[in-house]
Amino acid sequence: MRAAAALPWSVLTRLERRWTRFSFPVVWYYDVLRGLDYLRSAGVKPDQRVAEAVAVVEERQHQNGRWPLNHLHRDSSRVPIQLETEVGSASRWNTLRALRVLDWAAPIRSGR
Repeated sequence: MRAAAALPWSVLTRLERRWTRFSFPVVWYYDVLRGLDYLRSAGVKPDQRVAEAVAVVEERQHQNGRWPLNHLHRDSSRVPIQLETEVGSASRWNTLRALRVLDWAAPIRSGR
């Protein structure tokens, strides 16, 4: 894991594309959006170390201005509530999380 942590984000995304597939509900699964949203909610100040990951979030935005649901986690141990429509469509929850992350990362985004 330490070796992977030392690799640049661009290399990691080539190795592991599933990190760029935004899912919901997140439960215990991780992707780029979840990781950045965690840093935001933990009060971490954004810096250049997260710039490539933030760029991935920006790139994943659809033309309609929303972010997609790329994977829907079905968990049989939880109450089955329909929170999203279908995989591939715009996701209101991923859009909310992406907008919060981009707002949090505004100081490093404006420096580009």
